[in-house]
Amino acid sequence: MNQSKFRFAKIQLLSKERCFRNLNLSDTSSTSPSIAASSHFIATTSLSAGRVLVLPTDISKYDAKKSPLIAAHAGGVSDLGFTPFHADVLATGGDESIKLWKIPEDGFTSDVSKPEVEMKEMPGSVHSIQWNPLVDNLMAVGCKSALKICDVKEQKCLFSFDLTSYGTDLINVSWDYFGKEILCISKNYTMHYIDPRTKKEGTFGKGVKASGFRPQRAIFMGAGGKVLISGVSSSREPSLNIFDPRKLSDPLVDQQLSVSPGYLFPMYDHDTKILSLAIRGSNMVRLYDCAKAVKKSEIKPLSQKMLGFVVAGCCMAPKYALDVQQSEVIRLYSRDTSDVNPVSIRVPRKITGFHPELYPKTLSNHVYDLSCEAWVKGGNATPKLLAIDEKMSNFATISKGDSKETQQLGEKQEEKSETKEFKEEISDIRKKISSKLKRSAYVYLGGKQTTSKDKYFFDVKTGRPVNMQRNLALNKKFLAFPWKAIGGSAVAILPRDHKMGRIGDLPKVRGHSDQVTAFDLSILQPSKMATGAGEGVVKVWTIPENMKDDLKKEDCSLPCSGKILGLWFHPLVPDILLSASMGFEGCDMRVWNVKEEKEVSLINVHGETEVMSADWNVNGSLIVTTAKDHKVRVIDPRKNKVLYEFESQESARGTHAFFLDASSEIIACIGLIKGGERQVSVYDAKKGKCLGSKEIEGEAGAMMPQFDIDTGLLYVTAVGAPSIQFFLLATQTPYIEKLSSYKSLMGDFKGFVLNPKIECDVKKVEVAHGWQLSKDRLSPISFTVPRKRPEFFQDDLFVPTRSPKPLMDAATWSTNTDEKKEQAKYVSLQPAGMIPLSKAPKEKLTERELKYQRKKQEMAKPKPKGVLGHESAAEVRDHFRNLADMMDTSTNQWDAGGDDDDSDWSD
Repeated sequence: MNQSKFRFAKIQLLSKERCFRNLNLSDTSSTSPSIAASSHFIATTSLSAGRVLVLPTDISKYDAKKSPLIAAHAGGVSDLGFTPFHADVLATGGDESIKLWKIPEDGFTSDVSKPEVEMKEMPGSVHSIQWNPLVDNLMAVGCKSALKICDVKEQKCLFSFDLTSYGTDLINVSWDYFGKEILCISKNYTMHYIDPRTKKEGTFGKGVKASGFRPQRAIFMGAGGKVLISGVSSSREPSLNIFDPRKLSDPLVDQQLSVSPGYLFPMYDHDTKILSLAIRGSNMVRLYDCAKAVKKSEIKPLSQKMLGFVVAGCCMAPKYALDVQQSEVIRLYSRDTSDVNPVSIRVPRKITGFHPELYPKTLSNHVYDLSCEAWVKGGNATPKLLAIDEKMSNFATISKGDSKETQQLGEKQEEKSETKEFKEEISDIRKKISSKLKRSAYVYLGGKQTTSKDKYFFDVKTGRPVNMQRNLALNKKFLAFPWKAIGGSAVAILPRDHKMGRIGDLPKVRGHSDQVTAFDLSILQPSKMATGAGEGVVKVWTIPENMKDDLKKEDCSLPCSGKILGLWFHPLVPDILLSASMGFEGCDMRVWNVKEEKEVSLINVHGETEVMSADWNVNGSLIVTTAKDHKVRVIDPRKNKVLYEFESQESARGTHAFFLDASSEIIACIGLIKGGERQVSVYDAKKGKCLGSKEIEGEAGAMMPQFDIDTGLLYVTAVGAPSIQFFLLATQTPYIEKLSSYKSLMGDFKGFVLNPKIECDVKKVEVAHGWQLSKDRLSPISFTVPRKRPEFFQDDLFVPTRSPKPLMDAATWSTNTDEKKEQAKYVSLQPAGMIPLSKAPKEKLTERELKYQRKKQEMAKPKPKGVLGHESAAEVRDHFRNLADMMDTSTNQWDAGGDDDDSDWSD
């Protein structure tokens, strides 16, 4: 079965760092998308009437403080478009004129009102313009009362066709693939297919109306000559029709769409045969496969994506603007009334890099050797196709000279791509094979649970969740989680050595007059616990060894400015606690010495923005926070100083951040992006740059990530999710590797936490051990990697981990300035007497491997020679070819005129 390689094409909204925001764009209601793109620039209509905003496709060149406008048309811009041959030449139509604008290489630095070319006195207002795909400077202009074919360079009209005999207003004009003929759609839903060179000037004639269909926009579908027309049916349902342009009354394909009503913007890619569809007033973009649409009488849906904003206009970028290293096959630019957002359509590949099979040859963008005058006399240009190169920048050119120079450049590129194509493909395959063999040691990571009731706790009365979804905490002695109680102020304490099974009633920590909003257990001091509530007080508790009754008397109370948002004990220093609270004066964080009941430092760098998460670095000297202002901050907590600050592409809701290494400069963030999808990203905090990102599958819920900084493994689940997903994060490319996932046997997650690494059973190749809190159960989960020789210590999986012993006391840490004293100490996880795998003796071959070795040796032996002494099939083939060359083929008894005997034909 021959399936399309684009059937898994995926729509991806690029990060907000690559979006143009707060632009004051027009709220357009015209039949034009009001946006156009070349390989270098994007042009769209501004809120100021008749003005156009030009943006660079490279957002690093965009200066938000300087947004010069083109004062194009006093009465408003009805349509605009870049010439396919020059990325810096923009045409605009409006009023009764068309204008051409030459954009400097670095864009405009001030407002512009004088065009390079202006053609006035068009027959009525201009509604649509369309450049010829093969002839430079040739344009079709749809006006109120006529169709004009113009040579814009010479500023003259080549052909004019009157519309007044059947109606007015050409809302759409479209050239065919070869630039010979035009299909026009008028406001009264009449369609006209015409060759302007063979039809005499005058009126179109009657035109054609399709029964039960109101057309809006037309696109020719490549060299086959078929045309796709979008519109609405007689029942006002959006629909896509495919016609033979010579029989516009009878569609070949008539497909109604189950989409919201609105003006359709179809964008067809001739190379991949994919149709991208956006609808004004909708927040969706859809993809359709048109490769076999006529044959199967169906336009096959591929995928769709919710954008997170309402579309006002949409256009397709040229092929030369694509990021081929990310398998991007189509790029769209969609706009609303304030933003321009790039939308990338990619084909997922396991290996990152250039995949030639995804990029068929595309139309060349160099100027053809055919003038408008020669075209008028009947000359035609043959479309030239160029192989898309790995370095797409070679093809995107800015016009700086005459057409001959540009043509020679294009011809050189074409010749170069033709000669290099086969060699580069072989090289890419070699690279893919090499990279694929280098797989992560954790690629087969999986989870293990048991459904036996004596292996987990059940009848658990899980209470209301707390802030940041930190609903489960543990240390080597206790587990703590919210318990269902009147007022919601109870936190249950479960000893780790408690017999599993029916849990019954548990002793609880009670003492707040308001809802408990945060709690934490100390790793270094197993009996130490902190809780916080909406009343704005942090309470520190000491848990008795054999706790049987509810704990109501705290060791100390620490007053804060408002509702407690989160609590975090220091990972290496006992008695140090970090708190975050939100009050009337804003959000502040405080570092406490709970032993002395005093405040070490006040962190007030967040202003009135609420903190969403916080995490200590590996040495406990810095913290990283996320907040509702979308900013990630790396803070020195003792100095109240922000070291790094950058804006993340994840939304403010439910964002988490944590350090990836000891340098504290590489940060990972998890959160929601536009469209409600979940995403993990890696940032360089020093440069404020996103290094890579990956989508997290599943429904969008409040996430509960757990990160193992030793191995770089990230475990991600969410409230209400049934599974955990695994990612491998690194400080070097590719930064993020998606591994696998594990579906829980205990239902949906309400809480999730990992044990200290020192507790892992390395003899069972357990790389992590955690606990799942669900609605009425509390179950352990073991995360293991299957290994062939588990009797050896897997030193490639178990790297040294942070020692659980304290570095110093709280008073020393509060005043310490020597960074060397704060370096975390590491211990090996290797059990005594267990040999590392790297030093293990060579494994004996299995029977299957021995059989394979014998087969290889057999194949390597010299093969017996043939009857004629040949050793290979190639030698035999050459032998018979030589015999054929020596045979005399000048005469043949069956040739006409030969000496034939009648007996030869007798019975």
